[in-house]
Amino acid sequence: MKETRRLIYVPILHAQDDAGRAASNVSENERTRKNKESAGADRTAVEHMWQGIAAKIAELNLPWEKTRIYQDGTPVCGNEAALAERLAERGSPNYSFLIKLMKKGAVLEGTEDMELLIREYDLLNKLLMKKAVSDRESVNSEYQEKSRKLLVLRDQFIAERISATLQEGEFPIVFMGVMHRLDKLLEKEFQVSYIIYRLPFRSIGTIYNA
Repeated sequence: MKETRRLIYVPILHAQDDAGRAASNVSENERTRKNKESAGADRTAVEHMWQGIAAKIAELNLPWEKTRIYQDGTPVCGNEAALAERLAERGSPNYSFLIKLMKKGAVLEGTEDMELLIREYDLLNKLLMKKAVSDRESVNSEYQEKSRKLLVLRDQFIAERISATLQEGEFPIVFMGVMHRLDKLLEKEFQVSYIIYRLPFRSIGTIYNA
């Protein structure tokens, strides 16, 4: 009987100014910037989250030279490492942490379908660009409905991507927005262990979950 492999699953939150960065860097689409004060509050909360995640992961003593990283929002594009470097240089706490793991020997794998990512971020930007409350409510309803359907497709792609790229003897660690249900798909093939870090409710501003 084939032994079930272990997989570490890390649910995460994204600041909205991080949302779409990976896709926009490859597709060269222009993205709308948020109010700086709001973005700063989001970033502080997210940075605290990554500090907590880093501490929990450090306790695991993973074999980094045999570890493959899967990160939501990172498209299959052929230059994933360079993309991570650029995003880290721009201040992304998410990719800054991944770079640290890569320097230890971990490999960052292209994780998502580019077309699905662009469709997701176009929906998000449509919502962010609406200023009138009535418009935001309407677009938010549309976004939630379409985003749920896209998440199903994204999760299916990611699950297949992990199965196709993970090499014998390698250890997978998956960083995924909290709205994903990818872990339920992965449970069919892996023994899923979770790294959970909960932010205080008061520290969460406008944060992107997908």
